[in-house]
Amino acid sequence: MLITLNQAKAIRRKQADLMLTNQIASKQIGINPITYRKVINGGEVKKSIYQKVMEWLAEDY
Repeated sequence: MLITLNQAKAIRRKQADLMLTNQIASKQIGINPITYRKVINGGEVKKSIYQKVMEWLAEDY
């Protein structure tokens, strides 16, 4: 699955809005901090990671 640049930007924006560190954001999503770093830059991730990230992103909307 592909995290687009727009999705990565939205993830970074939510992280900033909630004033979360990368570590805390990754914990909330339920992924490894190293994987989270990959997510916020956009790119290819496993389907399970993609699902977790998108669920976290849509959580407050």
